[in-house]
Amino acid sequence: MTTRFAVPIGLLVVLTFGWLSPTDARRGRQWKTADIKKENFDGTPVSGVIFGEQQLPIEFSHADHLKDKMGCVFCHEDAEESRSSLDNLIPGHDVCDICHDIDRDEPEKKVEEGEPRADCVACHIGYDPKKDEVARVVIPPPNLKFNHAVHAENKVDCRTCHGQFEEQGVVLATRAQLPKMSLCLQCHDDATAPAACTTCHLAEAGGVVKMDFPEGKLAPSGVLRGAIHDTNFRTSHAVVARNDAEYCETCHKKDFCVGCHNGVMKPLDFHGNDYIALHPVEARRNNPDCSACHRLQTFCVGCHSRSGVASDSIVSEFRGSVLQGDGPRFHPEGWNEFGNRGPNHHSFQAQKNIKQCASCHREQFCIGCHGGTTPTFRQNPHPPGWAGSRRCRNLLSRAGRMCQRCHTDPRDVTCDPR
Repeated sequence: MTTRFAVPIGLLVVLTFGWLSPTDARRGRQWKTADIKKENFDGTPVSGVIFGEQQLPIEFSHADHLKDKMGCVFCHEDAEESRSSLDNLIPGHDVCDICHDIDRDEPEKKVEEGEPRADCVACHIGYDPKKDEVARVVIPPPNLKFNHAVHAENKVDCRTCHGQFEEQGVVLATRAQLPKMSLCLQCHDDATAPAACTTCHLAEAGGVVKMDFPEGKLAPSGVLRGAIHDTNFRTSHAVVARNDAEYCETCHKKDFCVGCHNGVMKPLDFHGNDYIALHPVEARRNNPDCSACHRLQTFCVGCHSRSGVASDSIVSEFRGSVLQGDGPRFHPEGWNEFGNRGPNHHSFQAQKNIKQCASCHREQFCIGCHGGTTPTFRQNPHPPGWAGSRRCRNLLSRAGRMCQRCHTDPRDVTCDPR
């Protein structure tokens, strides 16, 4: 008989259980959650989303049965024809009866020395003949597609995916004996076998990978592209997205990205704790780009004005007469001097980085001096020779309404020098 290891997907799926000795079983030890191992044999955390929580109150040794030259399909006889991970491939009493002389009417049946045990407690942990109750095996269906038959037809040995049970001394097979995604990708490379994610993963309408399950939310482990979706991925995913946008679209529709990048309601957990106190550093560096989510003239200035951290706020710690210079000052001396412009004059800073000015001041604040509504402080922001220049005519033809912010008299909206 060909030795094919085809332990059922259900049996292998969720928790790496510690095995119980025959002594523990004879004592009727109760199976407890504490007996569960939380990690695979290689230390990689198991996926509780793909394989829901399972209970296996069973005493069984795969290694011992393999030593007796029993092939995998001897017990898992339907595995080679199974085309769905929902198939129940766990052997029932009818299979066990072949070797174990089980009699339901004799739950404590004794057998001759050297013969396979036939009492219920030999396999069913915690069985009490007085109560005649057996702890049930609970195996939720996996959130995954798998076709044993295709692998068998292509001569893929069971041990290729599930390991050498006898050599490894595997007692009760659990999801620790399921192949990892990295192993699957050695064949699923679009040359030997299909590499599309939905070959194995369940799909939503539209073909994207289904991510939301009752057990939790499915997220990449980092095997592909190094795109592990940890706590830092919210702010560092741009590199992965730029390198391979189609990879992202395997799970996310485009409206998922737009929901954050161009949505009305921004995610509130993007920034860390106490970000209000820390944001000036990143705002000055503009990394990340604040304007990707926030509008300076509404979000930033509005908050600064309400909190009093703005020079034109009604209640501001920086308020005071701009001309007289009384009260606390945010800008250096000579910032707003008329006539001679020193090195600290605001015009130089505004020309270098007008966005920095706009982070505190509304447009109306500038117009107060530079616009046409206050003759006393009517300061021309244009360079010499602006009127009549090509730049003036180009700006007027493309954005004439912007000129009217300052030139409130329609007669002033002209590039003719006077």
